[in-house]
Amino acid sequence: MIVIGERINSTRKPITAALEARDAEHILDEARRQLDAGAGYLDVNTAMMRAAEPETMAWVIELIQGEFPEALIAIDSANTAAVEAGFKAHKGRPLLNSINAEKERMGSLIPLIREFRPRVIGLTIDDRGISQDADIRYQLGADLIDLLAKNEIELDDIFIDPLIFPVSAELQAGNVSLDIIKRLKENYPGVHSVCGLSNISFGLPERWLINQIYMVLAMGQGLDAAIIDPLDRRMMANIITTTTLLGEDKACKGYLKTYRRGDLNLD
Repeated sequence: MIVIGERINSTRKPITAALEARDAEHILDEARRQLDAGAGYLDVNTAMMRAAEPETMAWVIELIQGEFPEALIAIDSANTAAVEAGFKAHKGRPLLNSINAEKERMGSLIPLIREFRPRVIGLTIDDRGISQDADIRYQLGADLIDLLAKNEIELDDIFIDPLIFPVSAELQAGNVSLDIIKRLKENYPGVHSVCGLSNISFGLPERWLINQIYMVLAMGQGLDAAIIDPLDRRMMANIITTTTLLGEDKACKGYLKTYRRGDLNLD
């Protein structure tokens, strides 16, 4: 499971304040804790900086990689200028979060993808908006895979997000996304599926319970990356346990390592 740490997001008030104040200590503390908890990427969203977003995106990436040279960043922005600034600042290959099938979005990002060769998250949405139909969203994912492959992005560098809707608004939302994940796994082996998993529980009490059980269900259908809070110890314990039970943890080494660190003791 590729964990994309979600905490450096400017929609969180403490992060907005830290970005406005250029509080390096706060940003680095968030980065450190997520990396220590097992994040493979750190999602960086600076959208609330508005006109200063490109400059802020570059500052955050340079700050984090200056302190943690091996850290990889998921550049999370709808602003093409901020994406480009992030690509230029990043050492190594970043993860773009995200492209979709909207013509304007594709037109602005494909040239940057060709130039900088990031790994890419593709959202199953187009100019018609977000469909509740599993077949439509699956086909959008397939089309994005074909588009990115034609632009010389390897299958292992493509992540398709089926989009997760709250079950509080649409009872079958969880099943629809599970179906898309399964079909992508079967028809495009090598391509990753990813999601912002916590959307599934929006509007309901005890969201942590819904999120954790849905993670297990999604991993069973082939989900292999998720944008989550890696400081959620119970979620991280569930991920390694599910990985082991799915036969993807050779000799149970990951599970045993996690146990020895004390990260399975959640009392």
